[in-house]
Amino acid sequence: MTYRHVASLGIWAFLLAAASTVQAQGFPGSPLALSHGVEREGAARYRDPPVNTAGRYIVISLEKHTLSLMEGERVIWSTAVGTGRGTRLEGAGQKWDFSTPRGMFRVLRKEKNPVWNVPDWAFVQRGEPIPPDDSPKRIEKGMLGTTALYLEEGIAIHGTNFPELLGQSVSAGCIRMTNEMARVLYHEVGVGTPVIIY
Repeated sequence: MTYRHVASLGIWAFLLAAASTVQAQGFPGSPLALSHGVEREGAARYRDPPVNTAGRYIVISLEKHTLSLMEGERVIWSTAVGTGRGTRLEGAGQKWDFSTPRGMFRVLRKEKNPVWNVPDWAFVQRGEPIPPDDSPKRIEKGMLGTTALYLEEGIAIHGTNFPELLGQSVSAGCIRMTNEMARVLYHEVGVGTPVIIY
């Protein structure tokens, strides 16, 4: 489905099609643990009403690895992104699914110079012991680029220091973009902005 198709179908038809895709892939009902190491049961990822088509919103295509800033049915700009790699990891009695969830989300908060709160899975992946929650080892600067927009389910849209990996499924669930484009997005959308991931 292209953005031209989105415009011609209308946003509501598009959301119904996206919802069918999510249901067909069996997201609800299976245990999930997303990028920041919190185990979750599959949950409804669609909100009602899902989007105000008169304002700005973000559309992310996992298949095409693109993020588009929309206004109504018009694409303001679009850029390549990196998305979840879709692998799984088990360790320390926990399970993680490194997929980017599909559905309707909203920007909960924005942050400049974000600090990564290193989750348990990163230590398991590195073969290191998991430190206490208040350990200095839990804090890593620069891993999320220069700006971040945080969504529900522990995922974020953020910059990256590895722009050569964009356009691929490479993350633990977050949406990566160049630091330059992440800064543009930071200034062009506010808290509460709808985000459609399909």
